[in-house]
Amino acid sequence: MQAMYLDRDYRPRRRRQGFFGRFWPLLLLIVVGIVLYETQPTWLVARPIEPTPTPTRSAVSFLAEADAALMRGDYSAALDAYEKMVQLEPNNPDPLVVKSRLYMIEGDVASAHAVAARAVELAPENPEALTVLARAEDWLGNYEEAVRRALDAYDLNADSAETLAVLSEIYADIGNYAQAQTYIDEALAVAPDDVLALRNRAYLLEKLGKYDEAIQSLDRALAQAPQRADLYLEKARIYRVGLADFDNAILAYRAAVDANKTPVTLDALGEGLYNAGDHLAAIRTLNDALDMNPDFGPALVHLGMALYARRNYEDAATAFDKGLPLIGDTAREEHYYTAGLAHVYKEPRECKEALPWLNKALEKNAESGPALTGLNLCSRSETGG
Repeated sequence: MQAMYLDRDYRPRRRRQGFFGRFWPLLLLIVVGIVLYETQPTWLVARPIEPTPTPTRSAVSFLAEADAALMRGDYSAALDAYEKMVQLEPNNPDPLVVKSRLYMIEGDVASAHAVAARAVELAPENPEALTVLARAEDWLGNYEEAVRRALDAYDLNADSAETLAVLSEIYADIGNYAQAQTYIDEALAVAPDDVLALRNRAYLLEKLGKYDEAIQSLDRALAQAPQRADLYLEKARIYRVGLADFDNAILAYRAAVDANKTPVTLDALGEGLYNAGDHLAAIRTLNDALDMNPDFGPALVHLGMALYARRNYEDAATAFDKGLPLIGDTAREEHYYTAGLAHVYKEPRECKEALPWLNKALEKNAESGPALTGLNLCSRSETGG
């Protein structure tokens, strides 16, 4: 045996391995892997990544957002927040009531009426809902319905300063000033600093021709709510229409813009500047309003008036043609005949475009001198005169 290992030509004979013999380590690894996978603890299993859910906002959070917007006089943002509350709580009349009040402040009576009606539908015996609906009916000229709704609210809560103030406003519009005075006195006895009561007291005093006292009442209201641009606008109207004090009217209009710069307040300032004879400043201000809302009808019509005063008949006619259909029946005789004359005085003369506006003026006043002048000029043009 020893010699065997010394022989260089000797090679040990290798034993041939079968398939299992060659690949058993690999098979072992596969079997172990399967066992480990089937028996692994759950904490080792990779879980799919799930997005973090967005927290759902509550109605209370939107209420806080609305209150903050009201404090800074941003009624548009407040309305958006209350609308989100309505979406979360569609059967809750409270945010609808507040929305109606805000729409009234902004002068959107149709929207105020719609949400107030919905609030009453949800809560027929809610005095606040009945009160805001009554006020919207009053502003729409539905006085009988306004009285009925307001008295229903009064029967449910005779100590509500808001209901008493609205009753005063309705009776002032009807012309029953004695009853209006009784209700406003009761409202202020309940809440001496109530903004609506002070505003409606000013409204009654204005109707009675007591303009200085009306302004004092509005000043008291503004002391409580300095962000209320609508109160400055009412103050400006009394200065302009009641007292013919254009300087103080312009100051009040500017204060309204400072409190809340919107197409409404800019339009009011622009109209005030036009009435004060500052046509260039009026045009600049009205264009600012239209930059914010190019389809704001009142600003377009007032711009037409200011442009006409500057003898810019072409641009005036364009502004009237766009603006008058937007304001509908609120257009006055002077708006219609000025629109017609803008077309008449254009070069070349546009009688075909002028006639509808001149006829609208005559529907308002069959003896409208400027409208008749425009028709006469067009008649002479047709006959070559």
